[in-house]
Amino acid sequence: MRILTVLLIISSLGSLAKPINLKDQIHNDSLFLRLLNEFNFQDLNTTSLNRLNAGKKLDSVLHFGLKNGWGENNFENGKNLPKGVLYAKSSDNKIHTFTWAVPLEKGNYQFFGQLLLKKRNKVRVQGLCSISDFNEFDALTQKKWPGGLIYYLQTNHFRRKSQYLALTFRPHGDSVQMKTIEPIIIGSNNIYFGAAIFQIKKFNDQHFIKPPNRLILRYSSNVTSSIRSGSNNLEIFIDRLGPMRSNLKNNYVDYGPTLSTDILIFKRGKWLIK
Repeated sequence: MRILTVLLIISSLGSLAKPINLKDQIHNDSLFLRLLNEFNFQDLNTTSLNRLNAGKKLDSVLHFGLKNGWGENNFENGKNLPKGVLYAKSSDNKIHTFTWAVPLEKGNYQFFGQLLLKKRNKVRVQGLCSISDFNEFDALTQKKWPGGLIYYLQTNHFRRKSQYLALTFRPHGDSVQMKTIEPIIIGSNNIYFGAAIFQIKKFNDQHFIKPPNRLILRYSSNVTSSIRSGSNNLEIFIDRLGPMRSNLKNNYVDYGPTLSTDILIFKRGKWLIK
């Protein structure tokens, strides 16, 4: 009977253009978790449109479940996550992120995300709307999110205020891949992405005339590259990249690791390259 109920719910989600009354359809966390795993947005044996629809349905159901408190304990430490969904949380437990990437055509992906925010005894859930075109200086919000897979949330403190950085991977199968160091600012009504907290004039062969709002590491889809936090959360280690064959600066389809490392250090509320 429970499986039949899940199938009926999935059928009712067939058109996301119509309002979905999930409140009358999902009655407990067990059914919620079972339903989440029905949306296979990574199935390469189906069409990209079907995968995209599955990703949208997952987005709707996950948002509903988080708002109703069904995800907070179920997803603690990354357990019970649907296949392909990446989970991260800040060390102060105030920000929880759920992100996933739907494979499309020609190596492209569509990114989805949900943020669960905790402040005292209040919980807020915010959906993220991904954009494909952004740069180091754009000031963005949840309505224009520089989408990707958030694999780590870095928390730092300065003058009794918390600073959050999302380490994010934005894959591409055929073109330039990106990893970003993305500041997150929690406002009363909006989530802001990007902040002028980097005292850096050059990064990945980009020269800045003013402080960037984010750092973007661009490189070839044929290699891997690393951005990772240090053990004390006051450092971030970044693979230094350069041209592999062409010797052309800023030709990022040809960029790969040089076996050297840049180190970002946190000092007086700002990030600098050591």
